[in-house]
Amino acid sequence: MYFFEWMLWWGTTLAEEGKDEVFGKDFMEENQAPLKAALEEEYPPLEWSVSDHPRSRGPVYAFNDTYLEMRCGSLEHYRGLITPLVLTLFLFGFGGAYGAINLLLNGPNHNGIADYLIGVIGVGGITAGFWYCFFKFKFYIPIRWELFTHRRLLIRFNRKTKQVHLHRPKYAGGVVTMPWDKIIPIHEGAGMRLVLAWMPHRTGQPFVTFAAVGKRAGTAQDLLDEWEFIRRYMEEGPKSVPQPRVRSKMPWPWYSLEPQFEGLWPILRHGDWKLWLGKLLMSPAFLILGAGHWVSQLLCWEPRWPKIIREAGQPGKPTPKLTTAEDYDPETCRRLYLNADLWVPKDHDPDAPAKEEESGSQWLP
Repeated sequence: MYFFEWMLWWGTTLAEEGKDEVFGKDFMEENQAPLKAALEEEYPPLEWSVSDHPRSRGPVYAFNDTYLEMRCGSLEHYRGLITPLVLTLFLFGFGGAYGAINLLLNGPNHNGIADYLIGVIGVGGITAGFWYCFFKFKFYIPIRWELFTHRRLLIRFNRKTKQVHLHRPKYAGGVVTMPWDKIIPIHEGAGMRLVLAWMPHRTGQPFVTFAAVGKRAGTAQDLLDEWEFIRRYMEEGPKSVPQPRVRSKMPWPWYSLEPQFEGLWPILRHGDWKLWLGKLLMSPAFLILGAGHWVSQLLCWEPRWPKIIREAGQPGKPTPKLTTAEDYDPETCRRLYLNADLWVPKDHDPDAPAKEEESGSQWLP
């Protein structure tokens, strides 16, 4: 499910007049303090090791001397849950209205052809009205988070070009190319995925880019090991890390059960019988979620990289350009710059020396 990715892009491209309504003025003012702290925070160089046991828990879809490709996405374990809920609410509303008309027209004094025609017109009108509201008020958006969209989000680390490529739907920012040397790894703790971020004060662009990579972690060490695997691959090459298991992109049903159990094995391994019993009782729920996940996979399509990214790193082939705000349509570009204060402190000096210009303050009026 791509709710987090959609929400981030939607918030970043809000119209200026809607920003205060969504985020609130208090939030916008309070947001400035952590932004200033982020500008002053020092990040360890990419040459520094964070673990002695680099390993990837996957899923890995490609691993060679040129690039490493993995799955990303923040709420994969909830995929297949939203669509049944939305459709159920929709059908309940339609069914209730249809039932009301049925009771109204099937009384003792309502059996004529006129009543039949009124019923047909009423049901048809309600059906048309529901579909109108469905598209007018964009009730289809939650369904697009997990149906008729990309089968998975992908992240590709190209060690030859020192670039990272993200493959996302257009409603979540689309395909972007980010610099490897501006990456910020966030490995907070158990139950989370490894998060990679590109912040405006490092990239010089008026938007932030996040990628939640791989599986949820059972322990904090899992995240450090995952990041060390990626870091060594990019900095030292594929021979510096253990050969990962490369997975097929075929949507096999057992792959859809994995997200429900990500991060649970270390807990179960050290848990008592009560924990095991609780998980056993919850197993039908896990199976239902897994089935919804699999159906979602079947009703989506496999993402395909643009040709320039597929060929990046090969001899004689061009290097993809880094993504900028100007790569989007004019209106989206304008909104990205207007919303730069979500990520950049307002009172930064626009006449700062060149070494400080990457803070992004030059975007703001």
